[in-house]
Amino acid sequence: MLSRYLGLIILWALSLSAWAITNADLISNLKSRIHPSPKGGHLIKSFTNHSQSYIYDQALAIIAFSKQGDQKTSQQLLRGLSSLQNKDGSLYFSYYMNAKSPYPEEGDKRFAGAIAWVAMASATYQQVFQSDEFVSFNQSILKYLESQMMPVEINGNKVKALSFSPTDINETDWNETNVAALEHNLDAYAAFFMFSKINQDKKSAKAASDIKEFIMAMWDESRSHFWSGVNLKTGVINKDELYLDNQTWSLLALDVKTLKDMKVKEALTLNCDSFLIEHEGILGFMDTKPTNRPSKFKFVWSEGSAGQILAMGRYNEIKQEKFSCDGMASQTMLKNISKMKNKDGGIAYATSTSNPDFTTSSSVAGTAWYYFAANNINPFELSLE
Repeated sequence: MLSRYLGLIILWALSLSAWAITNADLISNLKSRIHPSPKGGHLIKSFTNHSQSYIYDQALAIIAFSKQGDQKTSQQLLRGLSSLQNKDGSLYFSYYMNAKSPYPEEGDKRFAGAIAWVAMASATYQQVFQSDEFVSFNQSILKYLESQMMPVEINGNKVKALSFSPTDINETDWNETNVAALEHNLDAYAAFFMFSKINQDKKSAKAASDIKEFIMAMWDESRSHFWSGVNLKTGVINKDELYLDNQTWSLLALDVKTLKDMKVKEALTLNCDSFLIEHEGILGFMDTKPTNRPSKFKFVWSEGSAGQILAMGRYNEIKQEKFSCDGMASQTMLKNISKMKNKDGGIAYATSTSNPDFTTSSSVAGTAWYYFAANNINPFELSLE
């Protein structure tokens, strides 16, 4: 009998060690993806199953390495991005490892949110390492983002918001130039706010303040959650879809004073009720669903799940009470996401799904966001003394 119990204990211990993930594991996986760029600096391979470097993923890696204290690697990645910057300050959505881009030939994809993340990464680098090497690079990005801010009237209130993209993308059935996404504006708000704080810059502070008015216009007081965006031409709010990140990133990006006056518990609960699933033995969160019907795809998304975990932790800090999702605390969820570790040490982007936008491949986004969640690092926030 004793030997039987010992055997069970050993199996239990082995199962835990199989999924144990250290910071060294995560950082090592991210480093293994980095390659020199022919135009200067380095680029990071976003997924193991194809050869593109998405600028959002590059920004996440820069933030992760900066928080780890690795200036050399952060600098190499920022130099890689700065070598690719367009004359107007923008960047394309992704690049191949040879520094060429599929865009604009395959569509002029210069999405505001991804570009704003590069600005966030630049500000993080500046603050952590007290370096002004990329300040002008960041200023050019912010100048471009400011040029994409459009006036819109929402429920009688005139505000400004960043459009999704400067040009319409033919492959979609909606016009990106006419849409302001909350998610993208949260990214831009953080980018302007970070720069203004570090550099005492009034212009970027004003831009952050303007964008915040739009963000708050997306808050539904009667339902206590954020909507996903608005039509810039009509001012009509999109209430047909719900997105996981709309609730979590708002909780991570907005200031404590603002959040204390809001019923953000209901927003996080909405995510638990709408997106929490168990798939392939892993408990986590989906990305989106229509408002009034089930989602077509059901799978666990590592990046978004880690964002929910971080948002739950921030809620606990701000409200001084423990938030649980269907009785499960954030650390329980983090252990579930650790099961998505692939053999190469990286975190899979998702469990298996027929959704072409998601893959089971190891991903920079899943790995970096897991690192953030495991270490309670809010990438939207600077550690200002």
